[in-house]
Amino acid sequence: MNCPKCPNQTLVSREVRGIQVDQCDRCGGIWCDPTELSKLLALADGEARRVAGGRADPAVNARAGKCPRDGKQMIRVASARKREVIIETCPDCRGVWLDGGELKELLRA
Repeated sequence: MNCPKCPNQTLVSREVRGIQVDQCDRCGGIWCDPTELSKLLALADGEARRVAGGRADPAVNARAGKCPRDGKQMIRVASARKREVIIETCPDCRGVWLDGGELKELLRA
């Protein structure tokens, strides 16, 4: 799968306590299949931090990307856990994209 924000950048599969996520090594963004984000957020403090990299980039965060799974335009929505964090979700497959630094913000909530 390709990063929805970085041209020609392939996502790398990473595992955290049995949870598979796909991450961009360039921007630090993370792709979560429908149930993976809630599982990451439920981990004990610090366990998910190894994939919570990247820094917020307002120019990148401001635009919605295309779903790395099916290519559909993603929808920007406020996170239920922390309203100021805007995540992206695919209307078809229900996967979730977190831009660099957003998982770190959600873990602080």
